[in-house]
Amino acid sequence: MRSSPAAVRGSSTAGADRRHGVMLRLVGAGVMLTVMADTTATTLAVGVLRYTPAGAGMPLGDLVWLTSAAFIPIAALLATAGRWADLFGRRRVLAVGLVVFVLGGIAAVAVEPWSYVLAARAVQGAGAAAMIPASLGLLLGELPESERRGAIALWSSASGLGCLLMQAGGGWLAASVGWRALFIPDVVIGIALLIACAWLPSGKRSGTKGVPDVLGAWLLAGGIAVVVLAISKAMAWGMGVLWLTLAAVALLGGALAQARRHRLPAIDLALWRRPRFVWGWLATWGFGALSYGLLTVQPLYLLHLGYPMLEVAMWLTPTSVAVVVSSFLAGRLVRRIGPYGLIYAGSLLCGGACVLVLVQSGPTVWGLIASVVVGVGVGALAPGTSVATTLAASPHQYASAVGSATMARMVGGAVGVAVVSIVIDHPFMTGPFAGLAGALALCVAISVLIGALALTKITKTRPDPGDVMVKVPRKLLLELRMTLATVAAEADALLPVETRTPPTTTPPAPQQGPPVDTPMGRVPLPRAAETGPLAATRGRTN
Repeated sequence: MRSSPAAVRGSSTAGADRRHGVMLRLVGAGVMLTVMADTTATTLAVGVLRYTPAGAGMPLGDLVWLTSAAFIPIAALLATAGRWADLFGRRRVLAVGLVVFVLGGIAAVAVEPWSYVLAARAVQGAGAAAMIPASLGLLLGELPESERRGAIALWSSASGLGCLLMQAGGGWLAASVGWRALFIPDVVIGIALLIACAWLPSGKRSGTKGVPDVLGAWLLAGGIAVVVLAISKAMAWGMGVLWLTLAAVALLGGALAQARRHRLPAIDLALWRRPRFVWGWLATWGFGALSYGLLTVQPLYLLHLGYPMLEVAMWLTPTSVAVVVSSFLAGRLVRRIGPYGLIYAGSLLCGGACVLVLVQSGPTVWGLIASVVVGVGVGALAPGTSVATTLAASPHQYASAVGSATMARMVGGAVGVAVVSIVIDHPFMTGPFAGLAGALALCVAISVLIGALALTKITKTRPDPGDVMVKVPRKLLLELRMTLATVAAEADALLPVETRTPPTTTPPAPQQGPPVDTPMGRVPLPRAAETGPLAATRGRTN
């Protein structure tokens, strides 16, 4: 039996949609895997430089700029890149970001002076800032609503896989080739993702026409960059940081002023009018400070004990495995317990694991268990914060929401790394591991804050605007019903007696005039016209 042309077209369309869905998931997960592997590579490189002659005795506050140099442009440009991805096409912005990221990685491997290395890391950060919101915005914009939560879980769990692969293979690369070789895998994966972009759909664009707010984008980028610089140099520059703080306030204030009056602002202020997005943004900020702080402390702690790089990688691998497995399971649990349930559980596990490490005197079996628990906690926090922020936006704002939320994570990460380096170099506790113990105590405090925020949101009784929108139509329907009842009563008064709607109760008989003699017999006079708001608007009533 020959199939109809419509059936053939329908089956081919369905097959193309499936292929697009698979490719979208692979590229989206690959982008997050690459970015997280790059971040893990910098934390390993900082440890190698601190405890080997390659660092030339540089203080930790200067070495962590290998991480901060990438975090600053990521945090500064994420919101703007997400906005531009919504306007100009998400696949186009993703491809541009991959090109910039690959070129920056090649430069980081090839150049020699330290300042050039930091500049190359900044270029990589700018590319990653375009890749992150465009990839997830493209993923969510092309998939049906029923598949979006699973896509977010896959996107988030890919970050744990990137961390796992880099920690497993990065130790061998750093020990056998050198710390610069840690950036080579990111370049290779970036080239593969760039080739795969040719098979992606172009992505939906916002229907708004016009030129984006370029001035607002520069002001926002400068403001966030100055904030991160002030945090990382707080101890070294002393009171000079106060001037940086004032400059950051002025720049961010200018960006907000531009956003209020520009037609296509760099900051989507409509997102910040949604309380659910604000709560998710705050939780994501705390998650960034906690996760990147722990990611910096772990290799430094093991290297401080004298472990070689290969053994450090072996100790860190269980944490990454736990992140991958728990992220996958958390994506299935988010429907049952909600994103803030995951956030609360993840913060509780991370804080408890840090306390367990603090009471140990060195690497023991309990310390290994604690590292696994940390991985489970981070694996629960990643999809929880992603779902809480991204799905609080409208479909046409997905890339902007992802950019703003990941900006919060990167700003929090920059704060976490900077504060951890300050605490390690200037400890406030005593003992042989005073600096590292102080950094772990700081992670416990951040975990408590995240858990308190999630618990407040869970127990909060005041409904969000998303819930109020369910009640507004009911109110309008009640008002419309009352209006229609009034119009019906007035219209009924204008109709002849024979066509009126029969009343529910028997009214008194209408008064009639005296009968009049006619050739047809005695006929009563017609009843008097009834009064009403519309009685005199359309002529006689009988």
